[in-house]
Amino acid sequence: MIKFLNISFLLATLLMSNAANASEEDSLTALMQRMKSDVAVKIAYQEIRTLELMDQPWNGSGYMYALAPDLMIREQLKPQRLLMGVKGDRLFYFDPENGMRHQMEMDISNPLSMNIAVFKALINADQELLTRLYSVKFEHKTKRWLMTLSSKQTPETGLSIMVSGLPGQQADTIVTKQPDGDLSEFLMQKQATDEALNQTVQHLYQELSGE
Repeated sequence: MIKFLNISFLLATLLMSNAANASEEDSLTALMQRMKSDVAVKIAYQEIRTLELMDQPWNGSGYMYALAPDLMIREQLKPQRLLMGVKGDRLFYFDPENGMRHQMEMDISNPLSMNIAVFKALINADQELLTRLYSVKFEHKTKRWLMTLSSKQTPETGLSIMVSGLPGQQADTIVTKQPDGDLSEFLMQKQATDEALNQTVQHLYQELSGE
């Protein structure tokens, strides 16, 4: 079940990169400023998982939602509907078809929880938390910009996270490579950002948490 709580979905609201000649710190600061939103965000996504134990890639799709200050939800629609999310320091998972519901506390000493906390920091524009847990590297190229995250807490895990997009535009691709060789690629397209989504996100959270 925890495998479904892929940390990649918590990066869905990354916005534009900074100018090509800016320093890494200036680029990160500009990115954080652009990420701030007082209303809900909705992003369509497609996910491709290449798993060591599977002959064919796994494909999924759905929507990602974010609502400041601390709520993030991923609604997978294909191949079957699943809800996953983070609110505050708690992780949630709900399988409506089988009636399975799970919750767990985030624990920074746990690599999975630490990585989720990092992306929670990204979506909530918490630069202090991000830079405390991860080294952030920006590369500005002709056709795309690239942001690479590497863990300061557990560098031995070998986890690789890369976020990229077209120059001057929001992130459209997130690639996460696990130490066991499993690879997840997210292709994203922003759908909406407005107050009308707030109620939708709250309803999804109620379904997810069972409250």
